[in-house]
Amino acid sequence: MFELLLHTIPVLFAVGSFWSNTERKLLLLNLGLCAALASLLAFEQAWGGVVVIMVAGLSTTYRVVTQKLLPAYATYIILALMTVLVASINTLTGKTGLLELMPVLTFMVYRFGELHCKEAGLRICMIIGSVNFTVYGVATQTWGLAITEALFAISNAWYYVKLRRQIAALSI
Repeated sequence: MFELLLHTIPVLFAVGSFWSNTERKLLLLNLGLCAALASLLAFEQAWGGVVVIMVAGLSTTYRVVTQKLLPAYATYIILALMTVLVASINTLTGKTGLLELMPVLTFMVYRFGELHCKEAGLRICMIIGSVNFTVYGVATQTWGLAITEALFAISNAWYYVKLRRQIAALSI
């Protein structure tokens, strides 16, 4: 029953993402999703994913609290440092295969979007990261993660299209 709950909570966050019509709502939802996914991945003992999600939660928290974007050089430095941290933990745990690199790639795309991009760019980064993490969830048979990330990709694609249409309507 506990395992079912751990798989269900992230899916509920993903369903909630269909109402994340602002950048702030998207970031807050992502923060809750980070907590839920970290719990699920810890239960599944997918430690590379746990580390990625926990560090992701910290960067999401930074963006929610400060409401500021970082300049490009700072984004790249922080992204490199965080990626080295995650890769080091993967190396220490012996998880250095292609499968374990997928959360790191998702992590890099998400963090770049959060730290450096406004809403449209953030949503593109989240679409790319969510598609990659969906594949990771399927490969590790972490079905709650896979469903969650697929729904998150769809909702972000929906809002990205709406945002582009609004921008196009304003430019006419």
